[in-house]
Amino acid sequence: MHKVALLKLLFVMANGVGSFAALFMHRHFGLTDAGLATTVALMITSYLAGNLLGGQLTGRVGSRALLLVCSVGALLALLAGLVLASPIAIAMVLLFMFSAGAITPLFSVMAAQAAPPGDHVGAFAYLHLASNAGGVLLFVVGSLLLSWQSQYLLWFNAAICLVCLVASAVLTLPAPEHVPDERVTQRSARRAPIPVVVILAGAMFFVLSLLDGQREYQFPLWLAALGIGDAARLFGMAGIVNGLLVIALTRPLIVLTRRWSAMSNLALAAICYGIGFGAYAFVDTWLTILLLVGIWTLSEIIGITYMAALIARYAPKSRQGLLFSLIPVVQAGAKVLCVAIAVPMLDSLGFNATWAVFGSTGVVFGVTCLLLGRGRAGSPTDVSNSR
Repeated sequence: MHKVALLKLLFVMANGVGSFAALFMHRHFGLTDAGLATTVALMITSYLAGNLLGGQLTGRVGSRALLLVCSVGALLALLAGLVLASPIAIAMVLLFMFSAGAITPLFSVMAAQAAPPGDHVGAFAYLHLASNAGGVLLFVVGSLLLSWQSQYLLWFNAAICLVCLVASAVLTLPAPEHVPDERVTQRSARRAPIPVVVILAGAMFFVLSLLDGQREYQFPLWLAALGIGDAARLFGMAGIVNGLLVIALTRPLIVLTRRWSAMSNLALAAICYGIGFGAYAFVDTWLTILLLVGIWTLSEIIGITYMAALIARYAPKSRQGLLFSLIPVVQAGAKVLCVAIAVPMLDSLGFNATWAVFGSTGVVFGVTCLLLGRGRAGSPTDVSNSR
């Protein structure tokens, strides 16, 4: 499991282009307004398409083969993006995002294979920790490089991709279990209905992901417009704070919120998103900006944790793999929609009013869900026992 976690950390660090999408595309290619929004949306869409393909290939292609192919594709795309001119270079960035997306589902599969018997929760918690550790390291290095020259970030990503390629070739990876082919049983299992509570929670999680999408488009552009410092460094600092808080607060926050149902916690996450992002309409100092990062980080932790716990508790085992694979799809689709909504709002209303609209939406949605759906997901004991 340690080797899987190490690979996850490295591959997260290799995706600096995606993590700094709006700022990087603005500085490296000079994109602005609608052109920038369209390109960022295409980057997210490319990542989503790769994720869907990777989810289909994980059961058909060996882990090492998929890692090597995607690593080579990502490395070549980055190198081509460095030497070629726009718009071909932009196409290479999109190819890199596709390769990064194709790798992502594989880590969940390898974590499940490497997990000790009866300790899948511990294995996935370790994987999540590695992901956030990689994100923190990326924001530390990436924000500094991007504040100097945008191509430095590309060179850094290419170097880490090369490390990923070598590590994928030499590390011992968990071997997949060979299960007899029972096609009739599998077809019957696929027809198992998905409980209504899971569908409702999925709809709530989509709204949470829509609110969270502000951090990747609107938030960095707002930092640049404030004029209180270098936007790349400020955005990087916010990312570092977010990653450190995820690492430090996940366990105590889950212990604190476990007394409530999963659906109530999803509603609470919406309220925290509304407060955390909506309050940016009224602040312009760096200290208050970081304090609000802490509030919407709570939403991130609560949302992903209880969505996964609810699926594990209520969804049929035959459908859980499908539902877990849809989580990044829902997140990516919501982010694309967030960008599509934010662009005209920013043009017509400006940053402060847009923050207020998104914030009010989160609070109203969360309070409404608390009033209408309180307790429908079951008792908190059920969810905690499933963990």
